[in-house]
Amino acid sequence: MNKALGQARRGALILCCVFIFSILTFHLWFKKTLLESIYWTVITISGVGYSQSVNQEIGDARQLLSIVVILVGMLAMAYTVAMLIQAIVEGQLDQALGAKRMNKEIDKLNDHVIICGFGRIGKNLGHRLVRHQVPFVVIDPSAEAIAEAKSLGFLFLEGDATDEDVLLAAGFERAKTFVIALQNDADNVFLTLTARNMSPDIDILARGEHPRTEKKLLQAGANEVVMPAVIGAERMADMITRPETSDLLRCIGQESGMNAELEEFKFTSESAYTGRTVREAEEGLQLMIVAVRGEDAETVFNPKDDQELHAEDVVIVMGPEADVEEFYKRCVASGKKKPTLATI
Repeated sequence: MNKALGQARRGALILCCVFIFSILTFHLWFKKTLLESIYWTVITISGVGYSQSVNQEIGDARQLLSIVVILVGMLAMAYTVAMLIQAIVEGQLDQALGAKRMNKEIDKLNDHVIICGFGRIGKNLGHRLVRHQVPFVVIDPSAEAIAEAKSLGFLFLEGDATDEDVLLAAGFERAKTFVIALQNDADNVFLTLTARNMSPDIDILARGEHPRTEKKLLQAGANEVVMPAVIGAERMADMITRPETSDLLRCIGQESGMNAELEEFKFTSESAYTGRTVREAEEGLQLMIVAVRGEDAETVFNPKDDQELHAEDVVIVMGPEADVEEFYKRCVASGKKKPTLATI
């Protein structure tokens, strides 16, 4: 909670106590009706008063009570109003400064991911991208979803992803991957068309709920279509028909008890392992090169030990996290961070 808002609440509590004390004192001490006690308290604290001259019939005790109520009540009211104004101003300033800082951070991004929709899929995807140090921006029109993204420390924009200005504000022209994870298939198709018209090169991953939507999303320009219902059914089928294999695949990752990772790297001409064999790349490490995809897009699973690695080869390795990290360090200059799907 805003500090000034908390102080305003304390001031309002004090003012409420002054009202209650004044009403009860006037009612019980001077034997006035409850309505007259409330009326006297309101006009006294508000500064209206009975008249400009002192009525001698009022008495010293009542005059003294009036002085105390006026002073304490006006101070409490002034304090409460001041804190409310401060809370409003600070909230507006924080919001403006926060938006400005957010825009600056987004402007620094290149080859990042844009996630449209921060529902269950968008949230889980965000957690995994953070784990793999992949920069991304969340776009969602819901204030609740944006508040959650903010609490998680994600970069975000509150707005409609179908608005081209919102996409440009998220760095669409510099983004590498565009993820469409809205809940409505029609919105996903429309957003896919919008994104493909804005950029013919960006990778578009779209979510689809109904099987008949997959074809429409591909025709609209999506590179890949992910259907959660189909994937969930396939996982369940694997658990029934291939339980051990399914368990092995589920265990690969940092979030499980099994210390194993499956990572993908792309070699360049500067990579230390370019021109060397699979055996030499695996030497001294407890990892296995599972597959190699050459520049001709042909994938070789379980490559032979004497197979030579070339620039532009994509290598998929599996092993303990520490060994995967060491494999990456041997391929790049020191001081660089290891990204997922990295070019090394």
